[in-house]
Order: sequence, then C-alpha cells, then structure tokens
Amino acid sequence: MKALIWSDINEMQWADAAEPPMHEGWITVESLMVGVCGSEVSAFLGHNELRRPPLVMGHEFVARIVADVPTYHLMKGDLVTVNPLITCGQCRACVSGHRQRCPSRRIIGIDFPGAFGTRVAVPARQCYPVNDPVHGALTEPLACAVRAVNQAQVELGDAVLVLGAGIIGLMSAWVAKTRGAGRVMVVDPNAARLQHGQSWGATDVIDAGTENVSEAVRDRVPDGVDRVIDAVGFESTRATGLDTVRRGGRVVWIGLHENRSTLPGNQMVRDETEVVGSFCYTDEEFRQAVLLVNAGFVDRPGSWLDVRPIEAGHQAFLEQAQGPAPFAKIILQLG
Repeated sequence: MKALIWSDINEMQWADAAEPPMHEGWITVESLMVGVCGSEVSAFLGHNELRRPPLVMGHEFVARIVADVPTYHLMKGDLVTVNPLITCGQCRACVSGHRQRCPSRRIIGIDFPGAFGTRVAVPARQCYPVNDPVHGALTEPLACAVRAVNQAQVELGDAVLVLGAGIIGLMSAWVAKTRGAGRVMVVDPNAARLQHGQSWGATDVIDAGTENVSEAVRDRVPDGVDRVIDAVGFESTRATGLDTVRRGGRVVWIGLHENRSTLPGNQMVRDETEVVGSFCYTDEEFRQAVLLVNAGFVDRPGSWLDVRPIEAGHQAFLEQAQGPAPFAKIILQLG
C-alpha cells in the first residue's frame, strides 16, 4: 500500500508503506477522505509531544468497508467514519463512559497507523455509517466541538467567546449557538477564516490581527463573557481567555499548540475562575456527531473547506503551518 508519511520535521512523503497491523476485533478498510487536524500540523512542525516520526497520521476520516461484517451490520461498500480512540474498556474511566480518560488510551493516527494510508486497520465496533464521504470526515472534529461545549456548560443566554476560527472553533461556535447561547464571539487573526464565523453562528467576529481582543470583548460585554472555548492553545490565547471571562466563568482549553502557560493565579483565585480541559469525546458525543453530520449539520455555506488529492499532502501541511491557511479545514482524498 501507499501512505502520506510524516518522515521528519516539516516533511511529508507519499511513499510505499507497510500494511497496518491487525488486532482482535479489527478490520481493514479503504481510506477515502481524511481531514488535516491542527494537532497534526503541530506535529509536522515538531511541536506535539505525542507524535514521533516516521508516522502515518490521520484520525479524521471516512473509509469504505471491503468485506461484510454481519456482527456490526456493516456491508461491503458501506461508507463509515471511525471513532479513533482505543482504550482498555475495563478501567474506571471506561466503565463510567469516559473512555477519553483511560490511562492506557491510544489513538489511531498516533499510536497506530492512521488513515493517511490507502488502508487502515480499525475496530469494527467503532465504525459508523455516514451518508457523504466529505462531510463524514468532519465527524471527529465535530465530536470534539460537542465535547468542548459540554465542558463549557453553555446555558441559555450565555455570552460565549471562541478563540480560533479553525474547524473546531467554528463548530464550537455553532454548537454553542444551538445550545441557546445569546452571544457568540469568534476571534482569529486570519481574516480569510474569520469571514466564515457568522455562517457558523457567530454574532460577532473579532480580528485579532487588527484589534485588541480583550478590549473588543469587554466593549461588548463589560463584565466579561460567561464561557470561553480556546480552540488554539497558545499561551497568548489562554491568557486572553482568562482576561475576558467574567468572575465565576468557565474557560475550556481544547487547543494543543503549546504545552506550558503562565497563569495569573491570584486573579483566578479572586475571580473563582474555572479552567477545564477538553480532550476527544465520550462515545455518546461521537454518536451525536455522527447523527448531526448525517442530518446535514456541517453543510454550511462559504469556502471554508477544501478537498485535495493525498499526493498534495505535503503542500497542504506547509500551507496550514506557514500560511496563508485560508481554509478552516483541508480534506485529503485517497479513493
């Protein structure tokens, strides 16, 4: 088989690759559409501690079933998206429905070869039929957005600030709006991405390249926003989130670009600020994302999405890493 292999820092190669290893209860499927995730772009740049080259990445994908799997009602030719989270199934976290917290958690595309290869091995029980190969590849980031909004505990009428107009940020804005948020502000320094904010539910967009974000937010909501979702993960964006949330408000970190951040501890104590992480999703949140995708939730207007052949993967990663990165999501096509 062939695969887009992350061979070294700043280097992706379309080359021959070994067949993916099989495990009990797993099947091999044919990759069709694979999204480029921001965490993979960070890895490409050498900034992600979970990934090491050489590696076949790719965890946001749609594949084709190549042989009937009657136990799970999967038929040859079916289009499926796959929950890439691999866990023990027996620990306290798994039993409680929070497999994303499993101490032995592993992920397809990080710990196992991913869908940037023409074939990928996956657990059969974690395959979910989808209607559309392109939209289906957006299921995994949508599940992340559903999780982030759940972690934010968005309530009716809340003012919500979303930092980052990549796909998870945009999806988080839309999920927050559908949950009843009264005001949703989306922030990004990339004007090309920011223009899609309103079609994804934003009531306000703030250009971080030309505006002081904290001042712009406080001008709109003087006491601070109720919830912040940081879908970027730089020290600077984390600081902005803490500076713009109201006393007693909640900040969710889902972005993973930088590991360490300096926090204003005294301010957080005095303001009783809550900061929570959001990683992956529960199985139920992933199933919710599948239902939303199949119902047309991600069929949004505008040029926020671009589909390219897998052979153009190296250039796609360079574009996302070094600019101009005009698209909120790039999907690479194999089939």
